[in-house]
Amino acid sequence: MYLSHIEHVRAHLERVSLGHLMDPTPEDVYLGAEEGDYFWELVGLRLAGCPVLVLALLRFQQLYLPGISYARESLGTYLSTLPSPRSVDEAGALTAVLPPCSQKIPLFLKRMRSGAHMAPVTLDPARIEVAFDFRMQNPVLIPDVRAGAAPLYDHYYRTVDGHVLRGRSHEIPAKAPEALHRFATISSPEQVTPMGLFRGLPTLFVNRRYLALRAGVQTREKMAAVMKWVPFIPASASAKSILPLPAPRAPKVGAAGRKQPS
Repeated sequence: MYLSHIEHVRAHLERVSLGHLMDPTPEDVYLGAEEGDYFWELVGLRLAGCPVLVLALLRFQQLYLPGISYARESLGTYLSTLPSPRSVDEAGALTAVLPPCSQKIPLFLKRMRSGAHMAPVTLDPARIEVAFDFRMQNPVLIPDVRAGAAPLYDHYYRTVDGHVLRGRSHEIPAKAPEALHRFATISSPEQVTPMGLFRGLPTLFVNRRYLALRAGVQTREKMAAVMKWVPFIPASASAKSILPLPAPRAPKVGAAGRKQPS
């Protein structure tokens, strides 16, 4: 029955692999109840100690930006800083709503918008290893913030469970407070595996404590060096997907033209 949740994730991965640029209908994919200047949005989470992917609704403050539906802060910023006001308890844990395992996600979202009572849980952001949303593009595109941000460049990452990732990220200063930079934002992530290179989501948000190694690649020389370092070579990488999904019912072909890792 949990497969209805997995099918929702796989449908999103399919949209990404087909190169869709526009967000699908929010009501069918990620939008829960709206509460004035706040709304609930569905996200995917890899949680410490949980062997399967978890879908959860989190409460965001809406930003009113021209041309962007349900604009909000970046998921990485949200999970890192938890600014007030927010639905948190005194220990800083988030309030989240979990869909029943037997219920398809579009129906669950519709029921929440209709006012059905949903019992909340508390979620410790520090125990989130990986997070992602169901958007095709970052829902916050503020020109002056983007212009003032540090440049994006290639990075290689290795998680404590042996996944090897590469993608474009901002550099996180070595002395940056963890409270402000708990999550690394990886754009256009690719997972390196012994079977090949696999592309998935537009953006991944990875807890820095879940990362064992991080290497910035600013030059061709550095790229050549990194690709020869043992922790980043395909032979040393985990064959399992960083998203804890069960194997699909039938082989699926990813953007790289190979079977997706499971």
